[in-house]
Amino acid sequence: MSSSFRRRAVQAGLLAATLVAGLLNASSVQAVTGGAAVTDASYAFVAKVDVGSLERSCSGSLVDPWWVLTAKSCFSFDGQPVVAGKPAKPTTVTVGRLDLTTSTGAVVPVFRIVPHADRDLVLLRLSSRVDVTPVALGAAPAVGEQLTGAGFGRTATAWVPDQLHGGSFAVQSVGSSTVNILGSGQTGICRGDLGGPTVRVVAGKPQLVGVHYSSWQGGCFAETETRRDAVDTRVDDLGAWFAASMPQGPAMDTKEDINFLYTYDSGDAAPTTFPANSTGGFPGPIGSWKGGGSAYYNRDRVKVFNDDFDGDGVKDLVVLSTRTDGSFAIDTFITGADGKYGAPLRSWTAPAGWGHLSSMKMTSGDFNGDGRADLSAFYGYNSGNGDEAWINWIARPDGGFDSPIEAWRASTFGNWNSVSVFSGDVNGDGRDDVSLFYAYATGAMALITWPGQADGKFPTGYTSWSTPADKPFGSLASMKLADGDFNGDGRDDVAVLYNYGGTSTGLHTWTAKADGNFNAPVASWKSTSFGQFASIKIVSGDYNGDKRDDLAFLYRYGDESQGLHTFTSTESGGFNVPFGSWLDRPRAFGWWSNMRMDGE
Repeated sequence: MSSSFRRRAVQAGLLAATLVAGLLNASSVQAVTGGAAVTDASYAFVAKVDVGSLERSCSGSLVDPWWVLTAKSCFSFDGQPVVAGKPAKPTTVTVGRLDLTTSTGAVVPVFRIVPHADRDLVLLRLSSRVDVTPVALGAAPAVGEQLTGAGFGRTATAWVPDQLHGGSFAVQSVGSSTVNILGSGQTGICRGDLGGPTVRVVAGKPQLVGVHYSSWQGGCFAETETRRDAVDTRVDDLGAWFAASMPQGPAMDTKEDINFLYTYDSGDAAPTTFPANSTGGFPGPIGSWKGGGSAYYNRDRVKVFNDDFDGDGVKDLVVLSTRTDGSFAIDTFITGADGKYGAPLRSWTAPAGWGHLSSMKMTSGDFNGDGRADLSAFYGYNSGNGDEAWINWIARPDGGFDSPIEAWRASTFGNWNSVSVFSGDVNGDGRDDVSLFYAYATGAMALITWPGQADGKFPTGYTSWSTPADKPFGSLASMKLADGDFNGDGRDDVAVLYNYGGTSTGLHTWTAKADGNFNAPVASWKSTSFGQFASIKIVSGDYNGDKRDDLAFLYRYGDESQGLHTFTSTESGGFNVPFGSWLDRPRAFGWWSNMRMDGE
């Protein structure tokens, strides 16, 4: 029986909009038709893939913490070829959730797709890493072998089941790129199972053998067909394709790295990475590209930002610079999987007269919730005497930026010189907010927050914390800021390294509350012998991979050597005693003043 006469899963409406979970009032049921509910946690790698707005639903397999494999035809619309890059329609993956009514696992947007040239397969690059064990590739199937097929598609009695289901299938024949399988008893592959896995179980662990391609759909809900054989796409011989399509490296592990720009007196610059190790320390810097000519000749005309600007889950470097004629440019250095860089992407430029870099206090964050970090400047008009605005550059999918928009403005705000800015998702709604410390002339201080909006603008700000004049933190000059989720609750906090005078320095954390306000600061570390406050550069990131952001300090010693120190965070949002890792002594790497880090 020729497979060309089978009803292709796509053509038969396997991906119909009515398959999206929740569209119908379907209850959880037990199986791929004729099979059984899957409750074995070793199948947590099976993913549900939703394409478009309630348009298509497929199944897939997590084959790497960053990648899901499914059927290429799941992304084919109107007969158009599936091409590599951003998916034609917004796509999300649910993985680690055998029962879709629970909250386990993760729901992650798809950033880009990589289709196979000849087979009905496509790899989906997730926007963030998931902590679910991927499935390994198995050996080639053999005729007569019993395998297990699984998916989130229909069953015999339910249109939209909420439970992963699976059943036994026997291998009928093996071709060069496909394998024909037949469901045992009443088992069959149904609509919504397209792209799902067929596995061999070895020592209790599934191994991926095939990906669902087409089926007669016998026994499935609303089908009159009785035949239950199906065709899978083979994957056992695609190790080289997987390796080429899923680059690995220090930028792709569970630990965030420190990215910075090294500026040369000639005007050249080199984006450079400190990869983090398992302890949260840093063995040493790596770099590749160097160039720029006179673009970065004056480091006082450069601002550097370290954030995920293209939405691929890895932090990149953005440089906002001005030339001697006053013109502006934004360059984006995309970080590769190996932590290295190519030449920058130049996006937004502006002629002299657009504004003044010295009038911008800047930060980065995903203000519109599209998965890509944007730039924001708190701009002081009229020398900062009461007329201020938030100016936002919204990031594009390639990591470049559109022309800036005025996100908020007020003529009676206060003194621009009395603020220090930062950003983070304070209320946990998936969009970053902008905040600033405001130091009143009386010595009092307040935190003011502007919530992020879907249009990339900000509404009126509100006071999210305040303290009277008789409390500490009255001097912005004595504060170095870093934002991050330091207690791991999904909301971004702010940490302040505070100088009490001389070498007396302490760390304080303002943790965010669900209502968008901040708790009173809590001190977690203090030292009278750490060193000179002016010789510290502070950055934040999850350097040990425990899902809480930590702090790192680049320190310049008296002999001009430099070193990195890490403060790992605690569950309360405080910090442990710092430890040192990289030490450039005697100085060999470069000058402290040439290393431009996030926010400088």
